[in-house]
Amino acid sequence: MTTLVFLVIMIYFIFFVFGFISYAFNSYGLYEIAKKENIKNPYIAWIPYINRYILGKIAFKSVINAIMLVLLNIIELILLSVILFVKSIEVLYLFVIISLVLSIVVTVYTYFARYKLYKKYSKSTIIMTILDVVSCGILGPFFIFAIRNNEENK
Repeated sequence: MTTLVFLVIMIYFIFFVFGFISYAFNSYGLYEIAKKENIKNPYIAWIPYINRYILGKIAFKSVINAIMLVLLNIIELILLSVILFVKSIEVLYLFVIISLVLSIVVTVYTYFARYKLYKKYSKSTIIMTILDVVSCGILGPFFIFAIRNNEENK
């Protein structure tokens, strides 16, 4: 029993460490690109969920798209949290379906924003996008970090 507990703790620890490293690479990359593009308050790149504003602002050059990306992420988080407290099975099914659809929308919108960011700062746009999608978004933060010092493509 103690070996199983140790194994579970180690797996959680590995996921936590990887998540923290991924967060740091993504935040630092967005922060540097935001500074380069003279976006006000580039430190927002370090705030979870709100950092999607920086991604949207860089990718779409639009405050509306940037705010929509943030709101969709926050609504998804709230909806997923509310599901934990739903007692009625019918309401739970409804929330799960809405959550699934919203998650798909958020994922596609985020991949599109990253695609536009890669297109703006990399010559390997298609390769980076395909690898990002195939890795289920795991490589995205590292790609953003990798292109942070690149010059904008004209």
